Amino acid sequence: MESYGSAATGTDGNLDHDGDDVLHTTAQLRSDRRAEVLELIESITRADGGESLSEYKGMRLDGRLDAREQIAVLSDGSMIGYGQAAWHRGSGHDGRGHWAIEIVVAPQYRSGAAATDLIDALQQGLDEDTVLWSRFGYVAEAAVSLGWQKRRALWEMRRRLPIAGLDPSTPGFRMATFRMGIDERAWLEANNATFAGHPENGDLTRRDLEKRMAQPWFDPDGFLLAWDGDALAGSCWTKVHENGLGEIYIIGVVPEWEGRGLGRALVSIGLDYLTSRRHVHEAMLFVESANERAVGLYQSLGFETVRAVEAFQYVPRVGDGGGGL
Repeated sequence: MESYGSAATGTDGNLDHDGDDVLHTTAQLRSDRRAEVLELIESITRADGGESLSEYKGMRLDGRLDAREQIAVLSDGSMIGYGQAAWHRGSGHDGRGHWAIEIVVAPQYRSGAAATDLIDALQQGLDEDTVLWSRFGYVAEAAVSLGWQKRRALWEMRRRLPIAGLDPSTPGFRMATFRMGIDERAWLEANNATFAGHPENGDLTRRDLEKRMAQPWFDPDGFLLAWDGDALAGSCWTKVHENGLGEIYIIGVVPEWEGRGLGRALVSIGLDYLTSRRHVHEAMLFVESANERAVGLYQSLGFETVRAVEAFQYVPRVGDGGGGL
């Protein structure tokens, strides 16, 4: 058997039996196996019919952004699972950040212990504010079995396009497309004001923005800004996936301009752009399930929830020592 060594998070590399009596172990990802990880995730995405990891984690798969990474491998060295913990900076008054974990396991090995072992390996040494995101049921089941409890949910909502009678007008505001090299600062200030205190989106940096702008899908013409004089009041950033699915990627209205109908107008403008300029036939978006105002807006436009992406937080059992850095 190939030697993988001990994982940096504290796993000992010993082989375990999963529920199907398959020998596997977890270990820290080595740089020479990164191509295998990309192949594994691509195959899992095809099998699941949807993205297996969030964009935040996906942008770290090339190894050029900091992350803690674990793999699950069989006794013959074959890779069957991958997990990542990445740091989210804090926003709001307390400024606290948190670690966020995501894992994926090949479908034929999900009935075993690979998922729980990956979670356990990544969790070691992290504090109780660590979040585990679940896009599929097997991850949620593994999390609950280890003592994690659901704290939040993002709803993925979709609808077919076009929408009859859509009004893409913004009375009182000047619409313009994003100008690279000019609008970055204004957009970051507006976005961080809009999402102040949000655990993931409230403290984006120039580096965060530039990383997204460097993605193959980035289209400045689909990055739509609403100006009130020289002030940026809101924006709707659209995205088109490789499979042709359109997305309302990031949308927000700065609090000072709330209550003037700009939110609905921006959604309408984004959907109109996806339809008329990108010829998209289906649109999606993510929204906090607890954000009743936003959910109501999207439902009024015909969006329906197709799945929930759930966030779990670890709750130490009585007698557990707990984590902590």
